[in-house]
Amino acid sequence: MENNLKWINWEDLPEGQFKSFAQLFSTRSSNQSIKNVLTDFRILKVSDNLFFPVTINDLEIENSFVCSPHTAYVLYSKEELKKKIKNRWVKYFLLAIISLIDKWLKFGKIDKNIHVNNFLLSTNPYPEWDGSQIGAITDFIKKNYPEHAIIFRSLNRFQHQSLLDIYTEIGYKLIGSRQVYIINSSKEIWSKKRNNKLDNKIIKEQQLTYLNHEEMRDYLEQALELYSQLYLRKYPKHNPQFTISYFRHCYFEKIMVFQGFKGKDGLLKAFSGLFIIGNTITSPLLGYDTKAPQKDGLYIHAARLAPMHKFVNDQLLNLSSGASQFKRSRGGTPSIEYSVVFTKHLPFRRSFTWSILQFISNKIGIPLLEKYEL
Repeated sequence: MENNLKWINWEDLPEGQFKSFAQLFSTRSSNQSIKNVLTDFRILKVSDNLFFPVTINDLEIENSFVCSPHTAYVLYSKEELKKKIKNRWVKYFLLAIISLIDKWLKFGKIDKNIHVNNFLLSTNPYPEWDGSQIGAITDFIKKNYPEHAIIFRSLNRFQHQSLLDIYTEIGYKLIGSRQVYIINSSKEIWSKKRNNKLDNKIIKEQQLTYLNHEEMRDYLEQALELYSQLYLRKYPKHNPQFTISYFRHCYFEKIMVFQGFKGKDGLLKAFSGLFIIGNTITSPLLGYDTKAPQKDGLYIHAARLAPMHKFVNDQLLNLSSGASQFKRSRGGTPSIEYSVVFTKHLPFRRSFTWSILQFISNKIGIPLLEKYEL
């Protein structure tokens, strides 16, 4: 199987969404599209109809969590704990643990890694895949990059239990990262939720004008501003810092489906950019006017766009993490998300670093996520 695997150029990909995505990161530096992402990008061909985006890192600092485990487990976690954990003793205890492991993770070169199926988004959806080539992919990358940890992000038990079983059999470490929320119910069941009914009422009262993908053409700069208001000012700055050129490329090449709501003043009030792979919808681009009064329900407008698309196209919706109570009360099923990491080929010090992280995440972090419904 390994002989069938090879690195290819973006020009050799079949026409479509993935080729357009690969072009963006193959023809320019990654930080020209996402300001706080510096990574090398390659394309792995597994078979005639299966390709994976691969990012390679060598201890680059200040990277977004989408390619930096140190940022994800230390910097991002610190900011999230400060905001979300109300019990100060639990908060101080967890912050102390994170501070203790911070230097240890750097010592273990945790950011010297390769991410497979990395679209550099908060959630990386997977194609319909039985995972039979995981062993061959692992051997291929070990041979090409013997000093790098091998990571697959964004695997949750709701969608990917069979893949997780295969990774475990091969010797990957399963490291819990966060709790995501899945909507896979019918529109009839979803519509009966009390909060969804209340949301419908708010949306009707506001009388904003819906914008489909074609109509969003002239609102991309406003969309980027709304995204930045939410993800870079209200939430940690370690979220991807997209550029307007990234938004435009994703729009015009239809890598993502853009939708929004505008007000009577002609300004964009809320929007969503949907990224769809296989049967899975994600919404990595989302924003609303955070300065508007809460009674306007603009977050509700933004959050409604993905389910609207889901029910029209009969796909599964991964709502990612955050706003946990909001998503639970509107039909989101919680599921723990994992990163799987292969380190057997690395020196003991580096492999042991990942083992410590696995213990802390799975024995302390995940139980707390479930207890506090985060």
